[in-house]
Amino acid sequence: MSEPNNDGFPGQPDAAEEGAEAAPAASPDAPAPSETDRLAAQVTGPEDQVGMAALWRLTMGLDHWWFIAVGDPGLESPAAAEIDGQLMLLTFTTSERAHDFAVQQDMIGPTDDLNAIALPPGEVIESSATYVGAGIHGLMFDPHISGFFIPSEQLPVVWEAVTSTRDAD
Repeated sequence: MSEPNNDGFPGQPDAAEEGAEAAPAASPDAPAPSETDRLAAQVTGPEDQVGMAALWRLTMGLDHWWFIAVGDPGLESPAAAEIDGQLMLLTFTTSERAHDFAVQQDMIGPTDDLNAIALPPGEVIESSATYVGAGIHGLMFDPHISGFFIPSEQLPVVWEAVTSTRDAD
């Protein structure tokens, strides 16, 4: 998994570096690249406001965000992981990507069903203060593929910016 840099985007190794290794081949069952992957890869950093707006407009326009459910039945919560010393909710753009991640992490077998939580983005945004209070620094999307993230306290700000421009279109 790519380690995010401090800007919230996956670190991009310089392929021209001497001794750089090629990325491992994707498994045949791995999810196909998506538009969010393409947009995340094109964002050059925090100053790329056009690229970030396109990425977040698409991401926040998804019908659901997917989370791997952990905990006792009836008391499940979204899985989180410590990444670069900060607690992040593992968030996925599709159920297939959540399943693929769980298989890669040996949480389930390739043919097992995944216990997952699907939430509309607006519902997640409404819970952002709860995440901040619980010490959740942010949400990392498709951590095993593109690994873009957003800090919890920025969720409502970005949501407002994205939905206000969507409503104006």
